Amino acid sequence: MRGEAVGANAGQAAFWTTGPGLKWAARHAGLDALFAPITDELMRRAGIDAGSRILDVGCGAGDTTLAAADLTGAGGNVTGVDISSTLLEVARRRATGRDGIEFVHADAQTHRFHPATFDLLISRFGLMFFADPVSGFVNLAKALRPGARLSFVAWAALHQNPWNREARAAGVARLGDVEPDRPREPGQFAFAEIGYVADILSKAGLTVICAEEVQSHLLVSGRAADAANLATEIGPVSRILREKGGAEADRIAIAADLARRFGDYEAADGVRIPASLNFFEAMRP
Repeated sequence: MRGEAVGANAGQAAFWTTGPGLKWAARHAGLDALFAPITDELMRRAGIDAGSRILDVGCGAGDTTLAAADLTGAGGNVTGVDISSTLLEVARRRATGRDGIEFVHADAQTHRFHPATFDLLISRFGLMFFADPVSGFVNLAKALRPGARLSFVAWAALHQNPWNREARAAGVARLGDVEPDRPREPGQFAFAEIGYVADILSKAGLTVICAEEVQSHLLVSGRAADAANLATEIGPVSRILREKGGAEADRIAIAADLARRFGDYEAADGVRIPASLNFFEAMRP
């Protein structure tokens, strides 16, 4: 199924479909591995039942959609929705030959889902980008049957997450500062304040069940240099390189600095970088 990704979030659509989106698509396997501990925790908290109809918002390249499909089984159905046609191309390719999985290219804030369809909504870092988050959750709630749950995860504050904090610091040290994201502005850390998100959910008519900060980790196989190379291809370093006109030589220098910063996180199974996350669970009454 194909929808439209336009309107209030058209800027997000352009971002995730062009340069940055292309990088995420090319590196989806490494990013899936990076976020694997978080995906596992999300699936555990979601408590997916066999035969469930699930909506995965901001599904990207399909990792969480496929994981949910494994849990809901042959009698279930998982619909992944994303604003990026680039990432959905990867997701559709990965789901080839599998039943019970479909992907929708649409803006989840405004897309007209079939009403009262889904038993569960999940999202891994996919709900922080709405121009109007209350409106977005109101729209998503309409797609859920009464009694259905939402289970999603967002980043806690930047300073609590060294994957982004140290990457930004290394980029700034090389090329100079860039304007920081404004608090609550659509983006990676828009849902860093638990109370703010809980209030959004309540204003959208949802019943908040759980809203808590959880300590976890990101995992990169290999050494600190491998983690640094991945971190300089996406996220804050990518932004700094774009805004400052940085060259590949700058990225390499930033990666070398970042490898030193990540050195303390090397472990027997790879590089385990601490991550502070906000997990939420809510219900449509």
